[in-house]
Amino acid sequence: MAHEITQHDNVVLHRTPAWHGLGVVVQDAPTPMEALKIAGLDWNVEQWPMSATNGETRLMVDDQLNVRMPGAIKLGIVGQHYKVVQNVELAQFCQDLAEQNDTVRVESAGSIREGRKVWFLLKGESFSVRSSDEVVPYICVSNGHDGGTAIRATPTTVRVVCSNTLHMVIPDNERELSSRIKPTAFQISHVGDPRKRIEEAKMILGLYGRTLDTTREFIDQLAAKDVSRESVKRFWLEAYTRTIGPIADVPATATEKKARETALEAMNWVSGRFEQELDLAGATAWNAANAFTAWLQHGKESRLKDPTKIQDQKLGSNMFGTAQDKTILTMQMAMSL
Repeated sequence: MAHEITQHDNVVLHRTPAWHGLGVVVQDAPTPMEALKIAGLDWNVEQWPMSATNGETRLMVDDQLNVRMPGAIKLGIVGQHYKVVQNVELAQFCQDLAEQNDTVRVESAGSIREGRKVWFLLKGESFSVRSSDEVVPYICVSNGHDGGTAIRATPTTVRVVCSNTLHMVIPDNERELSSRIKPTAFQISHVGDPRKRIEEAKMILGLYGRTLDTTREFIDQLAAKDVSRESVKRFWLEAYTRTIGPIADVPATATEKKARETALEAMNWVSGRFEQELDLAGATAWNAANAFTAWLQHGKESRLKDPTKIQDQKLGSNMFGTAQDKTILTMQMAMSL
């Protein structure tokens, strides 16, 4: 099926249906344990031994097969040291992120590729930039049973007006919050004892409130920086060069000519978005950066032809892939405007 959601997958969404029209939409945001059941994630992964044969002789091999039960669905071949983290453990991890007596609520949860990848998207309280520009914080907790996907806990924010996604900064520890920050996900390998690392992740993400405060300070600094049109154009050109590639002043080949035309189209798109949001975000570094990251995440053309596959590709890239890396770089560059 399209969207990588098969007949063995399901999704639960709070209030708003997804673009593909699939999944269960609920009016009250569920807890992680409730979402586990609604999204049909309350199944287990077993590890089966593997063997090889030439038709006459059979040999046991060290690798194992992750199998979804019930149903005996093959999820992925893994090494002998691979440790499974069950979906219910992932849900419990999400639930344990609650501070004091708060209750963690799920915006969406589900699986793709027959359960090879699962996720829980946790939503926080939104805040405003320049009084009218709404930003919503989330933590995306994901795991894979395919042998190639680690457990990830990714604090992220989404700018409501344009759905721009920006990973938040995770402090190395509480004391070093102001001096050492890293815009990245907390990643846990399935080798060794992932449960010990999960406990460590809980401690770090226990600083979520402080992490959110730091991210708000970062955004507020950008929103307070007034910029000139010339400095904004230079910023966009540098951001394009560093995230996409160089632009030839005098194209000598057909490839260089095409690349220059693509760059000019991108600059026109970005400039138009900047102008559209002047009333909302002003002539600021925040507006300049968001105009460019909006193009990275939504305006940049895809080589795919199927609109649904394009949407799926953009979602993955914006949350975990190259578009998110380029977004972080652009935001860091904007601080020097």
